[in-house]
Amino acid sequence: MRRVLVGYDGSEGSEKALARALSLVDEDGELIILAVIPSREGKSFVDRDAHTVMMERAEEMLNRKLEEIGERGFRIRGMIEEGKPAEKIIEISNKLDCDLIILGRKGQSEIGPDTLGSVAEKVVIHAHKPVMIVR
Repeated sequence: MRRVLVGYDGSEGSEKALARALSLVDEDGELIILAVIPSREGKSFVDRDAHTVMMERAEEMLNRKLEEIGERGFRIRGMIEEGKPAEKIIEISNKLDCDLIILGRKGQSEIGPDTLGSVAEKVVIHAHKPVMIVR
């Protein structure tokens, strides 16, 4: 695969999805590890501090994961987006012309309270790209 996007939230399911993605990216390809946090405008946040904490957690999580993965024969990019996870995963996969979206089936997010299970279902239904769900 030339360009693979993984929805990543630190859960066991997203770890499995990332492991699968690492084995599928072409040597000259690119892996995009995408974390999505709720936007400040969303009803999820009562104050700015909660949003700041979520952004810091996402940054720490991605930096830790990128360091753990290390150098590979392909490019690896970590991204953090704000919004609804399923919508952002689909939007970014289209914008970057990804060949495949890989998601974990479900799991407790390290960033926030949502599980990837409901996100995965929405992505499968609405994405115009191939989607792989990893158990």
